[in-house]
Amino acid sequence: MVKRLIFIFLFTVMLREHATARLMINEIACGTSGNDWVELYLHSDERERIDVSHLYVTMYYGTNERLSENAVTLYSYDRPETPYDDRFAVVHMTDSLTPDETDITGDTNRNGYIDIYCSNYSGSLWNSDGVVAIDSDDNPENGGMVDFAAYSNRDGSLNETIGSYVVLAQEFNQWLQCPGGTIQDCMIDIGSDGLAGTMAIARMNCSDTNSMDDFQITRYQTPGRPNMFNGAVKREGDLFKTLRKKVTVIPSHPELGNNNIELFVYETCNIRFRIFSSIGVLVHESPLYRNVFPGRFSLTWNYRGLGRAACTGLYIGHIEATSSSLKKSETEYMYIILSRYR
Repeated sequence: MVKRLIFIFLFTVMLREHATARLMINEIACGTSGNDWVELYLHSDERERIDVSHLYVTMYYGTNERLSENAVTLYSYDRPETPYDDRFAVVHMTDSLTPDETDITGDTNRNGYIDIYCSNYSGSLWNSDGVVAIDSDDNPENGGMVDFAAYSNRDGSLNETIGSYVVLAQEFNQWLQCPGGTIQDCMIDIGSDGLAGTMAIARMNCSDTNSMDDFQITRYQTPGRPNMFNGAVKREGDLFKTLRKKVTVIPSHPELGNNNIELFVYETCNIRFRIFSSIGVLVHESPLYRNVFPGRFSLTWNYRGLGRAACTGLYIGHIEATSSSLKKSETEYMYIILSRYR
């Protein structure tokens, strides 16, 4: 107990010394049918960093574990030497088998962000009344909260245990009371039916008033990226849009070495990506990406074709999306200029 109190004191001192740095809950996906996740974000007006591996991201309910056994460092700025945004980490709430992505491994699955997997409470996040906290442990009573968010379907019947966590957060000045209202009235409103699997609770900006006013419901999940509330301009019936029709790639170049093909997805759909040479020969075919949620989505190519490194030249990208529920398919073409000259 003494060691724990010493740790809390030292961690609090560290945050006070770096008063401009703020580790925050940035996005919560609580309606995903067992694959719930929470996005962390480090904000500062200065260049700062924090190792978050020793912390917990928890609903407090049940048994929880620290984020990782190895260092996971978040930065207040996006470093150019990494292919992902260093300000974010995405914590998956119930996976005990997948290895964490850490400072040592980097982004091993190449999805564009750092993933951390925790063996937390098996029920994951509730899609009715729930809380999410960044804490020094999974005990809400000892003052170790770093950030906190509470949400509710506001059905008039608050779970007592969840309500007690909200009260503790209010006592530690991590969540505001709303005068004259019930505890549910002080929690983020997720609607009477909870969130759909493609939706999220997202922080609206970098300010933190420790209240429901910091958050808004969005239909665009953006793990590892800045939050989005309004999509790109959409034509009626579109499934997706290619954000750039022409991409120039120079492998290993600090600025032009990124081979991501960025899409904006409007409706949940399946996507496949093919690349052809300028004379129409198929040189690359991606796996079928199933049930891609609305929001930004990246396609990648490893610059290989026909079993060897692709040579300098013009390539044509063919992107196909299908939605069985909407009974619709859609294709777009784009151009990739690959240069191996420096």
